[in-house]
Amino acid sequence: MPSRASFAMDSWDADLHIHSPYSIAVSKTLNLDTMVHTARKKGLRVIGTGDITQPDWRAYIEANLVRDGESFVYDGVHFVLQVEIEDNKSVHHVVLLPSFAAVTQLAAILRPKSKNIDAQWGGRPHVDVPPAELVEAVASTGGLIGPAHGFTPFKSIFRQGRFSTLHECFEGAEKDVSFLELGLSADTNIADQMSCLADVTFVSNSDAHSQGPQSLGREFNRFEIDGPTFDEIADALWRKNKRRVSLNVGLDPRLGKYYVMFCKTCRRRVITKVKGDAGVSTNVSSEEGKKSLPFWQHAISDQFITYSFTDAAARRQFLEAVEKKKVVCPACTGKTKGKINLGVSERIEIIADQPAATHPPHRPPYLDIIPLVEMIRAVKGVKSASAASVIKIYDQLIANLGPEFHILADLPIDAIKRENSSIGTVIDAFRNHQITFVPGGGGTFGNISLPEFE
Repeated sequence: MPSRASFAMDSWDADLHIHSPYSIAVSKTLNLDTMVHTARKKGLRVIGTGDITQPDWRAYIEANLVRDGESFVYDGVHFVLQVEIEDNKSVHHVVLLPSFAAVTQLAAILRPKSKNIDAQWGGRPHVDVPPAELVEAVASTGGLIGPAHGFTPFKSIFRQGRFSTLHECFEGAEKDVSFLELGLSADTNIADQMSCLADVTFVSNSDAHSQGPQSLGREFNRFEIDGPTFDEIADALWRKNKRRVSLNVGLDPRLGKYYVMFCKTCRRRVITKVKGDAGVSTNVSSEEGKKSLPFWQHAISDQFITYSFTDAAARRQFLEAVEKKKVVCPACTGKTKGKINLGVSERIEIIADQPAATHPPHRPPYLDIIPLVEMIRAVKGVKSASAASVIKIYDQLIANLGPEFHILADLPIDAIKRENSSIGTVIDAFRNHQITFVPGGGGTFGNISLPEFE
């Protein structure tokens, strides 16, 4: 009988991190039917179940998924049992499980350490165990675990003031960490600036809170596997038996909600520029800070604070002051003034130990994309990518041209322009790296600027 490694591989696009209506701030219309509907538009063949330890959602999922050999399927789309769990260091983890028996086993292990694992809104349970113990619990069930949205400023392993290496977090258990999820504001170029991640497989998932195309499938992974089973996906994440992740696809990090610095109180985004003039405005939080730190020039608008620096060294000193929470927002008014917080792009500057171009041999390409709904939103000049006018055009394009990723990456521009000239022009500019970005931060997504359509 031939070994598993001898079978011909197939490509399976998969989004392995979503949520359910039993997590806070999730669409109440998210269900298997609506998830599958969007998965088809995106071209996804595998998606996570989301929130599988929550009893009501688990019962719904278990009652509706059908066994297809060694995998789970619903209406032609395959599913992996999945949940996001928060440990006692406020680090979030994506957990993939091989069976409903494993879900039951993991819930039983964690229940004595959790107040909300069985609660109505316990889709993303908090457990009072350290990261290493959570890894051990998941491994005992045969499951897979990796840090979720690894660089975002909230609830992530590498956030400001938390950990700087895998070992600091997992204290030896990192050998059983199967992957690292990059998050919407990071990509491979950002994460590979950390040498401790050189042997780790990166995944790019949507962390979807709704079933719409602006959420589900906005990031995904291409697996080279023999089929959509848990064991095949596990082998790909561990890079065993010639299984692998061959492509990561995700938002251009500048579109993520936490790419640049921000004020935690007023949520203005913070942009830094290096120029020739020393500033005259101080923004440190204490008399001691005012004595030890230089003066920085800044300009304030409704959404942004822009700092200017004489040189790169001055900018670096500013980032280090932000890292130590010494910089007060100059835009906040009243008694409560916020602190400036690092975004993903600045946090990696603090903890990086090698250049961005230092990729290990096993690292697949990362394709930074602009979602089709964001392109349509920009062309239409509306504020929301979920607006009815945007979704109408999106559905027409999908119906006439095929799945979204095919349109963005593969379809000839002339074919797109015949269907919609404006969208074809934008996709052409995207493919040729000619798009201007307004970076996201402070919980606000970035967007693209298209003056010719404004």
